Amino acid sequence: MKNGKSIKVVAIFTVVCALVTLASMFSNTLLKLYLTYKFKRDFRNASTIGIIGGADGPTAVFVSGDISSPWLTAVFALLTILGIVYLSVAKYKKT
Repeated sequence: MKNGKSIKVVAIFTVVCALVTLASMFSNTLLKLYLTYKFKRDFRNASTIGIIGGADGPTAVFVSGDISSPWLTAVFALLTILGIVYLSVAKYKKT
């Protein structure tokens, strides 16, 4: 790939990684803290189990808990930082 195309690909990848990091951080940390503050209950360790089914069909069990682990947030944050560093170095070399 040419240098211009690789910079565009890295820039798009960096933006996507930053958005995933923000969404993961919001869903894991900030949302739980906000709900705990707003409703005066502890939602940090909340999870739900629901059973849906009937006599005429299959039964499904849905389990909800954490959307993602803190490792996912850390990995995407690291990828975002590496992308920013690469773009900065590429811009510095270009001038």
